[in-house]
Amino acid sequence: MTDNPLQAHLATRSTQFFYGFGSLAVGIKNNLLGTFLLIYYNQVLGLDAITVSFAFFLALVIDAVSDPIIGIWSDRTKSKYGRRHPFLYFSIIPFSLAYYFIIAGPEPGDPNLFWRLVGLLFVLRISMTLFEVPRGALAPELSKDYDQRNTLAALSMMFGWVGGAGIDFIARYYWLDSFVDFNGYQILAFWGGVGIFIGTAVTTIGTHKNIQDLHTPPSRSFAISDFIKETKETLWNRSWLVLFTSGVFYALLVGLESGVGTYYNEYLWQWEPKTIAAWSLITPICVIIFVSLAPRIALGRNKKQITVGIFLTTIIIGPFPIAFRLIDIYYGTNIIPLNGSDGLWYLLAIHGAAMASLGALGFVFIGSMVMDITEQVEQTTGRREEGLLGTVSSFIHKLVGGGGVLLSGLILSFSGFDNPELAGELYGGEVINKFALIHLIIAMTLPFVSTLLVLMYDIDRGKHNDHISDLGYVEKD
Repeated sequence: MTDNPLQAHLATRSTQFFYGFGSLAVGIKNNLLGTFLLIYYNQVLGLDAITVSFAFFLALVIDAVSDPIIGIWSDRTKSKYGRRHPFLYFSIIPFSLAYYFIIAGPEPGDPNLFWRLVGLLFVLRISMTLFEVPRGALAPELSKDYDQRNTLAALSMMFGWVGGAGIDFIARYYWLDSFVDFNGYQILAFWGGVGIFIGTAVTTIGTHKNIQDLHTPPSRSFAISDFIKETKETLWNRSWLVLFTSGVFYALLVGLESGVGTYYNEYLWQWEPKTIAAWSLITPICVIIFVSLAPRIALGRNKKQITVGIFLTTIIIGPFPIAFRLIDIYYGTNIIPLNGSDGLWYLLAIHGAAMASLGALGFVFIGSMVMDITEQVEQTTGRREEGLLGTVSSFIHKLVGGGGVLLSGLILSFSGFDNPELAGELYGGEVINKFALIHLIIAMTLPFVSTLLVLMYDIDRGKHNDHISDLGYVEKD
């Protein structure tokens, strides 16, 4: 192996921009599912938290099956529009409309609310899969360079934060009078759908020019026996297996975290949306600054070592505010400033921005590490299967993440959020305190296990350079 620099195939600046821009749509969708949808259907429309979480779980289970199907299908597609773009074009309209109708339309007390939610979540997630799986598979083709892949992952992360945090700020400051404001959510529905349309269309049209330069797969059998044999060969890769297993634990955490931050802001810290709307600007600005530095931070360094160090830092610092608030409540101390105070506002703003920035920076390198597996697998099997590598992983992650969502609903229900007799004790009472304690313990354990597994990833700069050299992906002078 060698660490000598090689001139691998690079993506142009415009290609990097258009690739990353697609995450704008994904960020808007993630903001809805991770921030507003649980509390909207639970506290605004009146479904029990466990019922809403079960709807999330059902949709995730159904959606999970679509990921490997779309990934494998796109890997084998041969058309004048390439392997990925037919799926990208098809996704634009249903993705936008599904976002709109999942918020707009249902009324409190609708007897069909549960099945409506399940159906629309399914459409939203399937259409997002049609977009995001082929788009993600484009990245290793657009650039073979070990360092530029950090840039692609960074741009994707940055645009995702612009989309998600941007609409979050606007919703809190202009549209929502509280986190349970029905009319404000109707405005969110329209503009979120518009944002998703713009994000998907710009990326799809902007990367269309690259189709002629992308990999054209040979004709391959769809026989079940051949498919199973090839799948085993592709996935039997040490680096993929350890990142996959790490992702399983992290997926549980993501599912557990879905929507609960809004419960903390409403019931533990007792903020009005407008009061903390600025966080939705402060956080993405900090994230974008950190993430924009990712290529410089990693230049000439090992991605794995940087990632593990970042994640361990977030694990240590992340639980501080809630843990100290619980200590104040149960032991009468005054570690954390009082609710409503400027001190608490600045403390949570700084902490939230720091954690989001470090987490985003870490996942830039994780995304880049996943891209580097493509050539190692191709060297072993002779096949480029970016779609399969990405989507079989997400298949299990979504199933596990669905379990995390269901778990968060169970904890919310167990804590008393679905008990009408405790309705007067939600704000700053035992209900939110009990939830915070249970949630904190689980949320500290899962990322620690996930981070330790990343240590077993074994592709470094030298190995990657050997792979692209052996495969002929080095630019000739």
